Amino acid sequence: MDGNNDNFFLIRHGETYANRLNYIQGTLNDKLTSLTKRGMQEAANYQKLFDNNQIDYVYTSPLRRAVKTGQIICATTNIKLQIDERLAEISYGKWNGADISKLKQQYSMYFDVETNDVRPHSILINQGENFEHARARIWSFLLDTSYKYPQQNILIITHGWIIKNIISLCLENIDGTSFKNPNNLSISKIQLNPALKQQRICYYNRPFIGTMIL
Repeated sequence: MDGNNDNFFLIRHGETYANRLNYIQGTLNDKLTSLTKRGMQEAANYQKLFDNNQIDYVYTSPLRRAVKTGQIICATTNIKLQIDERLAEISYGKWNGADISKLKQQYSMYFDVETNDVRPHSILINQGENFEHARARIWSFLLDTSYKYPQQNILIITHGWIIKNIISLCLENIDGTSFKNPNNLSISKIQLNPALKQQRICYYNRPFIGTMIL
């Protein structure tokens, strides 16, 4: 790739109470999806990111766990936190807020054995969002943002399913369920040049270290 590309830095939100309880969150947006004390403390570590890196724009999912993570990360900067609906987690329909262990016992055929993730055909019973629809809205966001802000460094706070499917889209539509979810507050990086229809994965699911050069 040439130098005329955007750098996208993808951060998964901090730990929530639902994460601790092993509940599927999806688009659930209640107290269960609030950040734990640990989640807030670990998110604050990301404030050091701005010491060694130029970040031009910050976007977040509209869901409370991502917004709170973004507010904490940006608390010491003048960068405006922008919300985009397309960054919301995929909805698992009737399974939003359910215990994953119980779901796997009852609906094992709808879970990937290796990644522990819900399979696309689960929408037949949970009435959730179509996986291809969700992937299309993610790609729409990336292209729109890249055209709007060319050659910029853009930080995105979003969700596990969203991040791993961004990665899979960069690999030319390899199924996102082939990847394990990134850890809470891990960081991944891609480069995108929509004019040349090029994309590159720089790294995936890295822990953040305060002195890290992105």
